[in-house]
Amino acid sequence: MDTPDATLPASCDVAIVGAGITGALLADRFARAGRSVVVLERHAPTEGSTAVSTALLQYELDVELVALAKLLGEERAARAYARCVESVDALHELAHDLDDDGDFVRCSSLYVASRRSHVRRLRREFELRASHGLPVEWLARDDVRSRHAVDGQAALSTHQAATVDPVRLARAALRRAAAAGAVVCARTALLHWTPEGARVRVMTSRGQCTVGALIHATGYELPDTLPADTVSLNSSYALVTQPTRDLGPLQSGLLIWETARPYTYMRATPDGRMLIGGFDVPFKNEDLRDALLPARTRQLEQALTRLLGRDAPPTAFAWAGTFGQTADGLPRIGRMPGFEHVYAALGYGGNGIVFSQIATDILSGLVLGGRDRDTDLFGFGRNR
Repeated sequence: MDTPDATLPASCDVAIVGAGITGALLADRFARAGRSVVVLERHAPTEGSTAVSTALLQYELDVELVALAKLLGEERAARAYARCVESVDALHELAHDLDDDGDFVRCSSLYVASRRSHVRRLRREFELRASHGLPVEWLARDDVRSRHAVDGQAALSTHQAATVDPVRLARAALRRAAAAGAVVCARTALLHWTPEGARVRVMTSRGQCTVGALIHATGYELPDTLPADTVSLNSSYALVTQPTRDLGPLQSGLLIWETARPYTYMRATPDGRMLIGGFDVPFKNEDLRDALLPARTRQLEQALTRLLGRDAPPTAFAWAGTFGQTADGLPRIGRMPGFEHVYAALGYGGNGIVFSQIATDILSGLVLGGRDRDTDLFGFGRNR
Protein backbone atom coordinates (compact mmCIF):
# COMPACT_ATOMS: atom_id res chain seq x y z
CA MET A 1 0.00 0.00 0.00
CA ASP A 2 2.62 2.55 1.09
CA THR A 3 5.07 2.00 -1.75
CA PRO A 4 6.84 5.07 -3.20
CA ASP A 5 7.63 3.15 -6.40
CA ALA A 6 3.97 2.33 -7.20
CA THR A 7 3.38 2.92 -10.87
CA LEU A 8 1.18 5.88 -11.68
CA PRO A 9 -1.21 4.74 -14.45
CA ALA A 10 -1.70 6.83 -17.57
CA SER A 11 -5.44 7.03 -16.88
CA CYS A 12 -8.04 5.98 -14.36
CA ASP A 13 -11.67 6.54 -13.46
CA VAL A 14 -11.10 8.36 -10.16
CA ALA A 15 -8.08 10.14 -8.67
CA ILE A 16 -8.26 10.99 -4.97
CA VAL A 17 -5.88 13.55 -3.51
CA GLY A 18 -5.13 12.68 0.11
CA ALA A 19 -4.71 9.34 1.87
CA GLY A 20 -6.18 10.21 5.23
CA ILE A 21 -9.42 8.81 6.56
CA THR A 22 -11.59 10.55 3.94
CA GLY A 23 -9.42 9.54 1.01
CA ALA A 24 -9.24 5.99 2.33
CA LEU A 25 -13.01 5.62 2.66
CA LEU A 26 -13.50 7.06 -0.82
CA ALA A 27 -10.88 4.79 -2.38
CA ASP A 28 -12.46 1.76 -0.76
CA ARG A 29 -15.93 2.70 -1.97
CA PHE A 30 -14.93 3.36 -5.58
CA ALA A 31 -12.60 0.35 -5.86
CA ARG A 32 -15.30 -1.98 -4.57
CA ALA A 33 -17.69 -0.44 -7.10
CA GLY A 34 -15.36 -1.64 -9.85
CA ARG A 35 -13.78 1.72 -10.71
CA SER A 36 -10.08 2.17 -11.37
CA VAL A 37 -8.70 4.37 -8.58
CA VAL A 38 -5.47 6.24 -7.88
CA VAL A 39 -4.77 7.80 -4.49
CA LEU A 40 -2.17 10.59 -4.46
CA GLU A 41 -0.50 11.40 -1.14
CA ARG A 42 2.42 13.78 -0.94
CA HIS A 43 3.54 12.27 2.38
CA ALA A 44 2.84 8.75 3.59
CA PRO A 45 -0.78 7.58 4.01
CA THR A 46 -2.50 8.69 7.26
CA GLU A 47 0.37 10.97 8.33
CA GLY A 48 -1.63 14.21 8.11
CA SER A 49 -4.57 15.41 10.19
CA THR A 50 -5.87 11.83 10.53
CA ALA A 51 -2.87 10.99 12.72
CA VAL A 52 -3.66 13.78 15.21
CA SER A 53 -7.42 13.24 15.35
CA THR A 54 -8.80 12.50 18.82
CA ALA A 55 -11.52 10.46 17.10
CA LEU A 56 -14.69 11.19 19.03
CA LEU A 57 -17.51 10.01 16.78
CA GLN A 58 -20.73 11.84 17.59
CA TYR A 59 -23.85 12.98 15.79
CA GLU A 60 -23.65 16.32 17.58
CA LEU A 61 -22.02 19.23 15.79
CA ASP A 62 -19.85 22.07 17.03
CA VAL A 63 -22.81 24.32 16.18
CA GLU A 64 -25.77 23.38 18.37
CA LEU A 65 -29.03 22.46 16.68
CA VAL A 66 -30.79 25.60 17.96
CA ALA A 67 -28.10 27.81 16.45
CA LEU A 68 -27.92 25.79 13.24
CA ALA A 69 -31.70 26.10 12.79
CA LYS A 70 -31.31 29.88 12.74
CA LEU A 71 -28.76 29.58 9.95
CA LEU A 72 -30.31 26.87 7.78
CA GLY A 73 -33.92 26.57 8.90
CA GLU A 74 -35.14 24.03 11.42
CA GLU A 75 -35.88 21.16 9.04
CA ARG A 76 -32.55 21.35 7.23
CA ALA A 77 -30.65 21.69 10.49
CA ALA A 78 -32.41 18.66 11.95
CA ARG A 79 -31.68 16.74 8.76
CA ALA A 80 -27.95 17.48 9.14
CA TYR A 81 -28.02 16.12 12.68
CA ALA A 82 -30.01 13.05 11.60
CA ARG A 83 -27.51 12.33 8.83
CA CYS A 84 -24.72 12.29 11.42
CA VAL A 85 -26.76 9.82 13.50
CA GLU A 86 -26.94 7.52 10.47
CA SER A 87 -23.24 7.94 9.71
CA VAL A 88 -22.10 6.74 13.14
CA ASP A 89 -24.00 3.52 12.41
CA ALA A 90 -22.49 3.31 8.92
CA LEU A 91 -18.98 3.67 10.33
CA HIS A 92 -19.71 0.87 12.79
CA GLU A 93 -20.72 -1.40 9.91
CA LEU A 94 -17.63 -0.42 7.93
CA ALA A 95 -15.30 -1.12 10.83
CA HIS A 96 -16.91 -4.52 11.34
CA ASP A 97 -16.36 -5.42 7.67
CA LEU A 98 -12.68 -4.46 7.47
CA ASP A 99 -9.75 -6.68 8.47
CA ASP A 100 -8.95 -4.24 11.29
CA ASP A 101 -11.82 -2.45 13.06
CA GLY A 102 -9.49 0.14 14.57
CA ASP A 103 -10.77 -0.62 18.08
CA PHE A 104 -14.17 0.80 17.12
CA VAL A 105 -16.22 0.97 20.33
CA ARG A 106 -19.79 2.17 20.75
CA CYS A 107 -20.23 4.40 23.80
CA SER A 108 -22.25 7.23 25.34
CA SER A 109 -21.68 10.96 25.03
CA LEU A 110 -22.31 13.50 27.80
CA TYR A 111 -22.70 17.16 26.79
CA VAL A 112 -22.28 19.05 30.06
CA ALA A 113 -23.45 22.56 30.96
CA SER A 114 -20.23 24.22 32.05
CA ARG A 115 -21.99 27.01 33.95
CA ARG A 116 -25.36 27.56 35.57
CA SER A 117 -26.10 30.23 32.98
CA HIS A 118 -25.87 27.56 30.24
CA VAL A 119 -28.65 25.35 31.62
CA ARG A 120 -31.51 27.20 29.92
CA ARG A 121 -29.67 27.13 26.60
CA LEU A 122 -29.02 23.40 27.00
CA ARG A 123 -32.67 22.76 27.83
CA ARG A 124 -33.76 24.47 24.60
CA GLU A 125 -31.26 22.32 22.74
CA PHE A 126 -32.70 19.18 24.33
CA GLU A 127 -36.29 20.11 23.47
CA LEU A 128 -35.49 20.83 19.82
CA ARG A 129 -33.51 17.61 19.38
CA ALA A 130 -36.25 15.58 21.05
CA SER A 131 -38.94 17.17 18.88
CA HIS A 132 -37.13 15.84 15.79
CA GLY A 133 -36.66 12.35 17.17
CA LEU A 134 -32.91 12.64 17.72
CA PRO A 135 -31.47 10.34 20.39
CA VAL A 136 -31.10 12.48 23.52
CA GLU A 137 -31.86 12.35 27.25
CA TRP A 138 -32.01 15.24 29.71
CA LEU A 139 -30.00 14.89 32.90
CA ALA A 140 -30.45 17.36 35.76
CA ARG A 141 -27.49 18.22 37.98
CA ASP A 142 -28.17 15.45 40.51
CA ASP A 143 -28.53 12.91 37.68
CA VAL A 144 -25.20 13.95 36.18
CA ARG A 145 -23.49 13.41 39.50
CA SER A 146 -25.21 10.17 40.47
CA ARG A 147 -24.88 8.47 37.07
CA HIS A 148 -21.51 9.69 35.94
CA ALA A 149 -19.71 11.30 38.92
CA VAL A 150 -19.33 14.50 36.88
CA ASP A 151 -19.85 17.93 38.42
CA GLY A 152 -22.07 19.52 35.76
CA GLN A 153 -25.01 21.89 36.06
CA ALA A 154 -27.02 19.68 33.65
CA ALA A 155 -26.23 17.51 30.64
CA LEU A 156 -27.52 15.93 27.47
CA SER A 157 -26.85 12.21 27.22
CA THR A 158 -26.88 10.05 24.11
CA HIS A 159 -25.77 6.52 23.32
CA GLN A 160 -25.16 7.36 19.66
CA ALA A 161 -21.39 7.83 19.91
CA ALA A 162 -18.19 5.87 19.42
CA THR A 163 -14.41 5.98 19.50
CA VAL A 164 -11.94 4.54 17.00
CA ASP A 165 -8.27 4.56 16.03
CA PRO A 166 -8.57 6.56 12.77
CA VAL A 167 -5.10 5.61 11.49
CA ARG A 168 -5.81 1.90 11.77
CA LEU A 169 -9.27 2.30 10.26
CA ALA A 170 -7.92 4.32 7.32
CA ARG A 171 -5.09 1.87 6.67
CA ALA A 172 -7.53 -1.05 6.72
CA ALA A 173 -9.75 0.75 4.19
CA LEU A 174 -6.72 1.46 1.98
CA ARG A 175 -5.64 -2.17 2.14
CA ARG A 176 -9.06 -3.32 1.01
CA ALA A 177 -9.09 -0.71 -1.74
CA ALA A 178 -5.66 -1.86 -2.93
CA ALA A 179 -6.82 -5.48 -2.90
CA ALA A 180 -9.65 -4.38 -5.19
CA GLY A 181 -7.18 -2.75 -7.59
CA ALA A 182 -6.65 0.78 -6.26
CA VAL A 183 -3.15 2.23 -6.69
CA VAL A 184 -1.88 4.19 -3.68
CA CYS A 185 0.98 6.51 -4.63
CA ALA A 186 2.76 7.65 -1.50
CA ARG A 187 5.05 10.69 -1.55
CA THR A 188 3.45 11.82 -4.78
CA ALA A 189 2.39 15.47 -4.87
CA LEU A 190 -0.37 16.93 -7.00
CA LEU A 191 1.21 19.79 -8.94
CA HIS A 192 -1.72 21.02 -11.01
CA TRP A 193 -4.74 19.83 -12.95
CA THR A 194 -6.51 20.92 -16.12
CA PRO A 195 -10.06 20.09 -17.28
CA GLU A 196 -10.09 18.52 -20.75
CA GLY A 197 -13.66 17.90 -21.87
CA ALA A 198 -15.06 14.94 -19.99
CA ARG A 199 -11.68 14.21 -18.37
CA VAL A 200 -9.21 15.98 -16.11
CA ARG A 201 -5.48 15.96 -16.79
CA VAL A 202 -3.61 15.61 -13.50
CA MET A 203 0.07 16.47 -13.25
CA THR A 204 1.95 15.00 -10.27
CA SER A 205 5.53 14.98 -9.04
CA ARG A 206 5.86 11.54 -10.68
CA GLY A 207 4.14 12.09 -14.01
CA GLN A 208 0.66 12.73 -15.34
CA CYS A 209 -2.63 10.87 -15.48
CA THR A 210 -5.97 11.61 -17.13
CA VAL A 211 -8.95 10.87 -14.91
CA GLY A 212 -12.71 10.83 -15.14
CA ALA A 213 -13.12 12.45 -11.72
CA LEU A 214 -10.70 14.28 -9.44
CA ILE A 215 -11.54 14.42 -5.72
CA HIS A 216 -9.73 16.62 -3.20
CA ALA A 217 -9.71 14.99 0.25
CA THR A 218 -6.86 17.03 1.67
CA GLY A 219 -8.00 17.81 5.19
CA TYR A 220 -7.54 21.48 5.99
CA GLU A 221 -5.49 22.23 2.85
CA LEU A 222 -7.70 24.06 0.35
CA PRO A 223 -7.43 23.55 -3.41
CA ASP A 224 -6.05 26.70 -5.04
CA THR A 225 -9.26 27.33 -7.00
CA LEU A 226 -11.38 27.85 -3.87
CA PRO A 227 -11.61 31.20 -2.03
CA ALA A 228 -9.51 31.32 1.14
CA ASP A 229 -12.60 32.04 3.25
CA THR A 230 -14.34 28.80 2.22
CA VAL A 231 -13.05 27.23 5.44
CA SER A 232 -11.51 28.85 8.51
CA LEU A 233 -8.54 27.12 10.11
CA ASN A 234 -8.13 26.47 13.81
CA SER A 235 -5.36 24.99 15.92
CA SER A 236 -6.38 22.44 18.52
CA TYR A 237 -4.47 20.85 21.38
CA ALA A 238 -4.67 17.49 23.13
CA LEU A 239 -2.87 15.29 25.61
CA VAL A 240 -2.97 11.74 26.91
CA THR A 241 -2.01 10.73 30.42
CA GLN A 242 0.01 7.82 31.67
CA PRO A 243 -2.09 4.66 32.07
CA THR A 244 -4.20 4.59 35.22
CA ARG A 245 -6.37 2.01 36.94
CA ASP A 246 -8.91 4.65 37.97
CA LEU A 247 -10.46 6.28 34.92
CA GLY A 248 -13.23 7.83 37.01
CA PRO A 249 -16.25 8.83 34.91
CA LEU A 250 -14.45 7.62 31.77
CA GLN A 251 -14.31 4.04 33.00
CA SER A 252 -17.37 2.97 31.00
CA GLY A 253 -16.11 4.56 27.77
CA LEU A 254 -18.03 7.80 28.26
CA LEU A 255 -17.23 10.80 26.03
CA ILE A 256 -17.50 14.11 27.88
CA TRP A 257 -17.58 17.56 26.37
CA GLU A 258 -18.92 20.88 27.52
CA THR A 259 -20.97 23.91 26.51
CA ALA A 260 -18.16 26.42 27.06
CA ARG A 261 -16.62 27.81 23.88
CA PRO A 262 -13.97 26.92 23.00
CA TYR A 263 -14.87 23.63 24.65
CA THR A 264 -12.79 20.84 26.07
CA TYR A 265 -13.57 17.17 25.60
CA MET A 266 -12.29 13.96 27.12
CA ARG A 267 -12.39 10.20 26.76
CA ALA A 268 -10.43 7.10 27.74
CA THR A 269 -8.13 5.20 25.40
CA PRO A 270 -8.15 1.41 24.96
CA ASP A 271 -4.91 1.12 26.98
CA GLY A 272 -6.30 2.89 30.04
CA ARG A 273 -5.20 6.48 29.51
CA MET A 274 -7.22 9.69 29.74
CA LEU A 275 -7.35 11.88 26.64
CA ILE A 276 -8.41 15.51 26.78
CA GLY A 277 -8.39 18.14 24.05
CA GLY A 278 -9.58 21.63 23.23
CA PHE A 279 -8.61 25.26 23.81
CA ASP A 280 -8.71 25.92 20.06
CA VAL A 281 -7.34 29.13 18.59
CA PRO A 282 -7.37 30.51 15.03
CA PHE A 283 -4.56 28.99 12.97
CA LYS A 284 -1.86 31.38 11.70
CA ASN A 285 1.06 29.09 10.97
CA GLU A 286 2.53 25.85 12.27
CA ASP A 287 5.34 27.52 14.23
CA LEU A 288 2.96 29.72 16.23
CA ARG A 289 0.59 26.78 16.73
CA ASP A 290 3.35 24.60 18.13
CA ALA A 291 4.79 27.40 20.28
CA LEU A 292 1.52 27.49 22.23
CA LEU A 293 1.69 23.78 23.04
CA PRO A 294 3.34 24.05 26.50
CA ALA A 295 0.83 26.63 27.74
CA ARG A 296 -2.13 24.77 26.26
CA THR A 297 -0.88 21.54 27.82
CA ARG A 298 -0.94 23.15 31.27
CA GLN A 299 -4.48 24.41 30.63
CA LEU A 300 -5.61 20.96 29.58
CA GLU A 301 -4.05 19.42 32.68
CA GLN A 302 -5.92 21.92 34.84
CA ALA A 303 -9.18 21.27 32.98
CA LEU A 304 -8.79 17.52 33.41
CA THR A 305 -8.24 17.94 37.15
CA ARG A 306 -11.33 20.16 37.35
CA LEU A 307 -13.53 17.72 35.44
CA LEU A 308 -12.29 14.77 37.51
CA GLY A 309 -12.57 16.55 40.85
CA ARG A 310 -9.13 15.17 41.81
CA ASP A 311 -5.54 15.14 40.63
CA ALA A 312 -5.17 13.84 37.10
CA PRO A 313 -2.56 11.21 36.14
CA PRO A 314 0.75 12.57 34.79
CA THR A 315 0.79 13.63 31.16
CA ALA A 316 2.49 11.17 28.82
CA PHE A 317 2.27 13.05 25.54
CA ALA A 318 0.76 16.24 24.14
CA TRP A 319 0.30 17.43 20.57
CA ALA A 320 -1.24 20.09 18.36
CA GLY A 321 -3.20 19.78 15.13
CA THR A 322 -4.96 21.96 12.60
CA PHE A 323 -8.49 21.50 11.31
CA GLY A 324 -10.89 23.36 9.06
CA GLN A 325 -14.33 24.59 10.01
CA THR A 326 -17.16 26.44 8.31
CA ALA A 327 -19.45 29.09 9.78
CA ASP A 328 -22.33 26.63 10.17
CA GLY A 329 -20.20 23.71 11.34
CA LEU A 330 -21.08 21.61 8.29
CA PRO A 331 -18.51 20.39 5.77
CA ARG A 332 -18.30 21.45 2.15
CA ILE A 333 -18.84 18.31 0.12
CA GLY A 334 -19.60 18.14 -3.58
CA ARG A 335 -18.69 19.35 -7.04
CA MET A 336 -16.29 22.28 -6.92
CA PRO A 337 -17.87 25.45 -8.31
CA GLY A 338 -17.12 25.95 -11.98
CA PHE A 339 -15.76 22.47 -12.66
CA GLU A 340 -17.78 19.55 -13.97
CA HIS A 341 -15.54 16.65 -12.95
CA VAL A 342 -13.70 18.01 -9.92
CA TYR A 343 -14.96 17.43 -6.38
CA ALA A 344 -13.91 18.14 -2.82
CA ALA A 345 -14.69 17.29 0.81
CA LEU A 346 -13.54 20.13 3.06
CA GLY A 347 -14.16 21.71 6.44
CA TYR A 348 -14.54 18.93 8.93
CA GLY A 349 -14.78 20.67 12.32
CA GLY A 350 -15.16 18.45 15.36
CA ASN A 351 -16.99 15.73 13.41
CA GLY A 352 -14.28 14.96 10.89
CA ILE A 353 -14.61 11.18 10.69
CA VAL A 354 -18.41 11.28 10.69
CA PHE A 355 -18.24 13.85 7.89
CA SER A 356 -15.79 11.58 6.04
CA GLN A 357 -18.49 8.93 5.90
CA ILE A 358 -21.04 11.47 4.64
CA ALA A 359 -18.54 12.64 2.01
CA THR A 360 -18.06 9.07 0.84
CA ASP A 361 -21.80 8.64 0.36
CA ILE A 362 -22.37 11.96 -1.40
CA LEU A 363 -19.32 11.93 -3.69
CA SER A 364 -19.71 8.31 -4.70
CA GLY A 365 -23.30 9.12 -5.64
CA LEU A 366 -22.29 12.11 -7.73
CA VAL A 367 -19.44 10.34 -9.53
CA LEU A 368 -21.23 7.03 -10.09
CA GLY A 369 -24.32 8.69 -11.49
CA GLY A 370 -26.62 8.70 -8.50
CA ARG A 371 -27.71 11.46 -6.19
CA ASP A 372 -27.64 11.56 -2.44
CA ARG A 373 -30.67 13.19 -0.81
CA ASP A 374 -28.41 15.56 1.16
CA THR A 375 -26.18 16.73 -1.69
CA ASP A 376 -27.53 20.27 -1.53
CA LEU A 377 -27.44 20.40 2.28
CA PHE A 378 -23.70 19.73 2.43
CA GLY A 379 -22.70 21.19 -0.94
CA PHE A 380 -20.69 24.24 -1.93
CA GLY A 381 -23.83 26.00 -3.15
CA ARG A 382 -25.42 26.61 0.24
CA ASN A 383 -25.29 30.15 1.60
CA ARG A 384 -23.18 29.45 4.66
